Amino acid sequence: MTRSPGRLSSSLLARIVESSDDAIVSKDLDGIVQFWNDAAERIFGYRADEMIGRSIRIIIPADRQHEEDFVLGRIRAGQTVRHYETIRQRKDGQLIPISVTVSPVHDGDGGVIGASKIARDITERVRLEQAALDQANMSRRLSEIGSAISGSLDRTAIVQKVTDMATEATGAAFGAFFHVVEDPKAGRTFTLSTLSGARKEAFARFEAPRATGILGPTLQGEGIVRLDDVTEDPRYGQTAPHHGMPDGHLPVRSYLAVPVTTPDGRVIGGLLFGHPDAGVFSELDEQLAAGVASWTSVALENARLYGEARTADRLKDEFLAVLSHELRTPLNAILGYARLLRGGMLTGEKADRGLETLERNASALTQIVEDVLDISRIVSGKIRLDVQPVELQLVIHNSIATVQPAADAKQIRLQTVIDPTIGPVSGDPNRLQQVVWNLLSNAVKFTPKGGRVQVRLERVNSHVEIIVSDTGSGIKPEFLPHVFERFRQADAGTTRKTGGLGLGLSIVRHIVELHGGSVTAASEGEHKGATFRVKLPLMIVHASGVRERREHPRTRTVEPLVNLDRLDDITVLAIDDEADARGLLVTVLEAAGARVVTESSAAQALEVVTHARPDVLLVDLGMPGMDGFEFITRLRALEDERVRDLPAAALTAFARAEDRTRALQSGFEMHLAKPVDPGELVASVARLARRRARG
Repeated sequence: MTRSPGRLSSSLLARIVESSDDAIVSKDLDGIVQFWNDAAERIFGYRADEMIGRSIRIIIPADRQHEEDFVLGRIRAGQTVRHYETIRQRKDGQLIPISVTVSPVHDGDGGVIGASKIARDITERVRLEQAALDQANMSRRLSEIGSAISGSLDRTAIVQKVTDMATEATGAAFGAFFHVVEDPKAGRTFTLSTLSGARKEAFARFEAPRATGILGPTLQGEGIVRLDDVTEDPRYGQTAPHHGMPDGHLPVRSYLAVPVTTPDGRVIGGLLFGHPDAGVFSELDEQLAAGVASWTSVALENARLYGEARTADRLKDEFLAVLSHELRTPLNAILGYARLLRGGMLTGEKADRGLETLERNASALTQIVEDVLDISRIVSGKIRLDVQPVELQLVIHNSIATVQPAADAKQIRLQTVIDPTIGPVSGDPNRLQQVVWNLLSNAVKFTPKGGRVQVRLERVNSHVEIIVSDTGSGIKPEFLPHVFERFRQADAGTTRKTGGLGLGLSIVRHIVELHGGSVTAASEGEHKGATFRVKLPLMIVHASGVRERREHPRTRTVEPLVNLDRLDDITVLAIDDEADARGLLVTVLEAAGARVVTESSAAQALEVVTHARPDVLLVDLGMPGMDGFEFITRLRALEDERVRDLPAAALTAFARAEDRTRALQSGFEMHLAKPVDPGELVASVARLARRRARG
């Protein structure tokens, strides 16, 4: 039977409408639903029998009811609303984004009798767009944070900036940065470095090592932890309001903890974020926090490298200054006495004392040069061992004999506890003696009068140990990790109480390691002594000995010292903590006719300067307690103008350009660098005396 084209078209149209993935709805001009297809049921959750005859406003959220008035107004005017994107509400209350096109329906005469609507669920498209937008925002925020911290090389400023910006970016109520601490006694702990959005008192007990809580696993290398609700996690229990945290901690439910790691994967800290509401942090927040942690790692690594570079530069400058001081101090005595002896100005007992001083300072200078050369060989890898059987007992006895005079002078008891059954080891006897001598001389140097230094030699399992302990000044805990580093000195600067270049212990470590051993230092702190332990294996690899050829430097010829300016009736107050330096000053200035008063410390000089009534001051810059800079500052501040305006020269082994500038700015009229020529010294004193006379 043949069907009419009209009936066939209506049937086909009905099937098309029902098979559509888009919701197809018709309504009258009052918004009453007249048709509702299957797709509309899937999208909005209402069956056709639940919607037909009811207002379309059922699926429109309360805050969007005005949209229906707008659409119906357009329809009544015969206009079509195309691809209008809005929000509708499902039967279960869920809000969904849709794109809708509403067209007027006309009767046979062209009048508008209703509207047809095609609605498409665009949830997936909106989700993808929002994800792309979120990713773009996250990238922008990460870029902002990276830019904010990239210009800083200060660790504290970096972590504070990171904490503040990341807390705001994640929407957290508070954020914190915890720094991992490798404590030898307590193990791996952590401490609060920075905080944002909360008072530090709220974290006071959170810093305790036992209170690892949620952050603990992250800082112990287990990665990111994100909890939507702490109270529902069986690991922490429902302990509201603190949810497993110590008393006084913030009442929070949402947590996010992200580790900050070094390029080699070592955890150095962690970012922690919290909020009192549940489910605050999303996967995107986790990604953002992870990105921030990466930026933080890079910034902290840059700050660390910059700090190490700054420290290296500072240590180099300090070492050069100390080296200059340590070289110029013996050179001052050597040059001064040599010129006096050559000029025939010292005879009899004074000549003998001068020669003794020359020998003593030349030996000190030789040791300094040897230490510097050893460091040069160590750095360049050119140090060699003359390996042979070595009796460590003999090495220790020889080293003790060398330092015995210095120990006797300070009434220090040297004790030995030696296991006589220990046989010879394989090594370089001279280098091993250098090790023991360095440790012993350090112990004597840093042990006060009447103290004790002990040396023990014993066998422990498969190695032998040389232990040098003392009752001296000890080592500060913060300096202990650096005690074997080159150029490091706990007592540095112009006020240091002990001499030396800070190379001895570094040389000890390298020599011991070349012998296949190790050396460690221990101390309970300042004024509690120190113990150095050298471990040497019983069997040591033999190495061929290569002796280096040394060339002695040549010295230029100096004209004999014959005539000095006269300093008759001139009184000089000379301040220097070195006895040899004071002796040389007295000898030179008295030979020129001056009256010389000496003091070994700046503090004592301030007390006597008023009574001594000197015409000229000679002041060493590097002295323990009060250095020359502080002395001249205090002197220039005195009320007595006759003392306050005394002409003064800085006579010092600190001879850099910046030392000279600082000396002149501090109030000295002259800066004389050691070793100073006796003739120049006398001429300088005469010039200062004449200046005072004219004033």
